[in-house]
Amino acid sequence: ASAEELSFDPSYLLRFLGQGHNAEGASVLQLGGSDPDQLFLASKTVYEFNQLAQMHQQQSSSNNNNAPIFCDYTALNLNCGCPSPKVAGKGCFGAALMQDATLVQQLTSSMYHGSQGSIPITVKCRIGTDEGYQFTRDQYNARSDEEEYQSLKQFIETVASEGIVTDFQVHARIAVLGKNYSPADNRKVPPLRYYQVRRLAEEFPELNISLNGGVETLSGVKRELDECPELDGIMVGRGWMSNPWAFAMSDELLYTDGQQLADSTRPKNRMEVLQAYGQHADYEEERWDPVKIRRFITKAASQLFSGEPNAKRYRIALDEIAGLPKKLMMEDPKLMDSQPPLSELILDAATKHLSEEVLYRTPKESYEKILYDEEQAEKRLLFVATGGNDAKQAEEKQSFIQEWQQTRKEDEMKESELNSM
Repeated sequence: ASAEELSFDPSYLLRFLGQGHNAEGASVLQLGGSDPDQLFLASKTVYEFNQLAQMHQQQSSSNNNNAPIFCDYTALNLNCGCPSPKVAGKGCFGAALMQDATLVQQLTSSMYHGSQGSIPITVKCRIGTDEGYQFTRDQYNARSDEEEYQSLKQFIETVASEGIVTDFQVHARIAVLGKNYSPADNRKVPPLRYYQVRRLAEEFPELNISLNGGVETLSGVKRELDECPELDGIMVGRGWMSNPWAFAMSDELLYTDGQQLADSTRPKNRMEVLQAYGQHADYEEERWDPVKIRRFITKAASQLFSGEPNAKRYRIALDEIAGLPKKLMMEDPKLMDSQPPLSELILDAATKHLSEEVLYRTPKESYEKILYDEEQAEKRLLFVATGGNDAKQAEEKQSFIQEWQQTRKEDEMKESELNSM
């Protein structure tokens, strides 16, 4: 296969689907739709791009160069969980597909055959929808848990009946489609019912069932897996995006019981992450127009220091860097030629606004700090929630207040020192 043999110009799609010149490892591409023919073509396209990736990998290894990889996706996922009115309403896919399990079976079959059976097909869904009644909290709580579970079970059994789909990621909320709820409302208003997903995992050991919804920390992931060993995984979305470094200890905690990995290629600190990401950023800007893509590139690195002193200043600096190409092109296109590479700009922003302690803190040290912060947050919540008057409780509260005040003073001193640098 070659790019010339494709029936269309792949450059536009590759801007969104391409994964640079280095293989990313396990990565899943989610597709959305309700037309079997369209999903067949979409899956066929991904399969062809994957084939091109393999060809370029062979050329790269034999010629010792960095030929571009087109795609290297290790699974395709069908979206049966998005409750957005544009998707589940007008689009008639996403969470709306949960109301037609037979169609979902046909769609996953089309994806399987479109990808020549070479890419695993998975499904992301919810525990159900509000089909058949008008959703209110009271009405929902009054409905039968068993009826809800049996409907979910039937959906899973139908979709998995051909043996194509064996992997489900289940958001433990229903999708409210009968009201004009935003996606944010659908992430907050319907209550979480983890027990429905746990029951699925227990009753379908032959399937891979992952729980999704409301789990935002690595400690939360470990807690859910410990509570239900039958679960095959926990899907974390926004929690990971808002603080990716908080999950840097995932391999040790989830797969090696806290033991150090023998031959870990993971970066030792966030400075190493930025250095590696800088190489990727420079490569992308060489391939694509910086005016169009730089903001996407800098955005991916903007949450690497979430919760750290001066993290906001770092994000502001990245935002300014993101707007430079457009600004300079409007003034004089030749000015772009004298600009340093994007990797240098990103590293300069980090070293200017963040301390060495933050930049070089190890994953283990970072995780221990996160656990401490979580413990303090729980204490504050307990302090607010309990108003006991006995002497022992009062003494414990006073001790906590003093500890909290001391911690705040230390943090303020660190912040002051950094600001004066």
